[in-house]
Amino acid sequence: MTISLADQAYQILEDKIVRLEYQPGALISEKQLSDELGIGRMPIREAIKRLEQAHLIRIMPRRGMMVTEIKLDEILLQTEVRRVLERLIVRRASRYANDEQRSQLMSLADEYEAATVENDANESMRVDNEFNHLVAECAMNPYATASIMPLHALARRLYYFYYGREDALIVKINMAHVNLMKAIANSHEDEAVTLSDHLVDLILELYKKHYFQLLD
Repeated sequence: MTISLADQAYQILEDKIVRLEYQPGALISEKQLSDELGIGRMPIREAIKRLEQAHLIRIMPRRGMMVTEIKLDEILLQTEVRRVLERLIVRRASRYANDEQRSQLMSLADEYEAATVENDANESMRVDNEFNHLVAECAMNPYATASIMPLHALARRLYYFYYGREDALIVKINMAHVNLMKAIANSHEDEAVTLSDHLVDLILELYKKHYFQLLD
């Protein structure tokens, strides 16, 4: 399926922000992004609107744009909303996923476990992103999906920062993902909700423990 230039621009820019190629607090411009990506100003402008809606950039009047900073109070608010949405999504996914989707979930669980053993941050993030999209597809609630996807992008940025800095906790988080995937694949609704809460708790522990490293 062919995607629009605006969608291409959004995907590339989101990835650059998530992977900290554009650092939190960095000033960027529409012209800079257009030149770097080799994509015209109109698609870039559309992508910028979506990035602003996803809280990945902030428009600065007369100064251009700034990659959003990472603030603990905002992280806590985002996680509060995410917890509620995750419960809904994993329960519905456990109930409504078809056989092919359940097989895909089990495959992703194996891939995530392998990436964790190999300490591969990029592969872990790829699998995590694929899982987020797949479980949202399984849940069949486009309103929940539209609400949670921007939160996942913000979370991946933090996760990428922490990978390699807190190995033991990262392993726990990754394996919590693996266990959650398997619970959904096996239609274990209540277990999936419990594991989802456990995963969010681990992520919060990571954020609170190392937040001030982001300010150095």
